[in-house]
Amino acid sequence: MRKYLFATVILLLAVSAPAVHASLPFSTVFKGQDRFERLVNQAREGNWKALPIGDRTATVGRALTGTPYKNYTLEIDDTIEAASVNMNAMDCWTFFEIALAFARMIDEPEANWTPERMLHYIELDRY
Repeated sequence: MRKYLFATVILLLAVSAPAVHASLPFSTVFKGQDRFERLVNQAREGNWKALPIGDRTATVGRALTGTPYKNYTLEIDDTIEAASVNMNAMDCWTFFEIALAFARMIDEPEANWTPERMLHYIELDRY
């Protein structure tokens, strides 16, 4: 009985231990810093933060109109799955995902309007 109890405790500890996961370089998970900064400036100048979330998302989407289409924007690595943003090219899903994440991000204080914070919202939606 003790063996089973001990084995169960060890198994539970192993399962609940924090996962150590590899991460990719920032330059791999976020592309288009210049485009991001231009969008931040547009949001600031247009006071997009004051808009309701739906209107804010649509406004971001309109600002992204004309971005080149690219297949397989989510496949950035063969072994590591990671939240990613490519502001320079997107498919239909990442277009929506980026517009929503950006709209959520600009609801925060301007100090948080960063690529890292945007990636947080991408990860929140995706995973």
